Amino acid sequence: MDIKTTMEMCQNTDSLPVILTMENVYMIMDKLNVANQSILECCPSDIVQLDSSYNVTRIGEGLCTLMGLNAEQVIGQNGLDIHHHLKKLLESENHTSITTTDGSTYKYNHIVHAGKDGDTGTLHVFTNITYIVDLYNENQRLKEEAKQLQLIDRDTSLLTHRALLLILESQVSQCRRYETPLSIIKLAFEADRDNPDFKHKILKISRLLKEQLRWSDLIARSGEGQFTIILPETEHKSAANLISKLRKMICQWDDNCHVNFGTANWAKGSNSTDLLKECDNNLVKNSGSQTIGQDVAQLYGHKK
Repeated sequence: MDIKTTMEMCQNTDSLPVILTMENVYMIMDKLNVANQSILECCPSDIVQLDSSYNVTRIGEGLCTLMGLNAEQVIGQNGLDIHHHLKKLLESENHTSITTTDGSTYKYNHIVHAGKDGDTGTLHVFTNITYIVDLYNENQRLKEEAKQLQLIDRDTSLLTHRALLLILESQVSQCRRYETPLSIIKLAFEADRDNPDFKHKILKISRLLKEQLRWSDLIARSGEGQFTIILPETEHKSAANLISKLRKMICQWDDNCHVNFGTANWAKGSNSTDLLKECDNNLVKNSGSQTIGQDVAQLYGHKK
């Protein structure tokens, strides 16, 4: 490989940062056979080479800029005594972050290579992964946002909590206009969510609800282990009878599935939010469960 090809390889870093391997770094240095800073300015990662006394023998321009120093001020000095940023980078194991005086935070990946051919020094390669980490975090945020906007639950094909809120508002409007009854039921069960049986129970309960409810009833998965049922034109007594029926059927196929219920009925002057909160409060009160209480609290954007 000639010098021109090597330089082109170093400079072709327009996409995501590249984490250099020991072979790449030494190959670049050996091919160009330089002892100055010119090659380091082309590298996609910042390099610090230390001798056996931990004194700097080579350093990349990016790290000099980070410290506000030039290479001449750094080379020959002990790497741990030059600047607190460099000290933190050198002492990091795999990943670390640096916050500058202007409040900017940079995240670095750190790889250490032992000296070559009997050299007792070390080569430290720091790759700025700030963009990658920020991109990952933004991707996770958008995924969560998209999940909140979904109207159909992917696992059960039931309505999501967002869809429940939209539909319940229209149902309450119907009650106000025609003065018809409306009940809602929420059921929740406690289980180890890391257990493979958790998803199986979710699917089984969702199938049971679909089979036992009327075509006009609406079912939503409103939490990890929670379901909400909207019962149009249903009085409190009928809702209570349905709860007894569902509790009995669930216990028949799983004695260890501890299901808790809460219910609420629409009354004049109340809105959909009042109805849901009353139902959730009754669920938490009936269950006495801290886990269920936390799940309910998350629906309202706070912790209990």
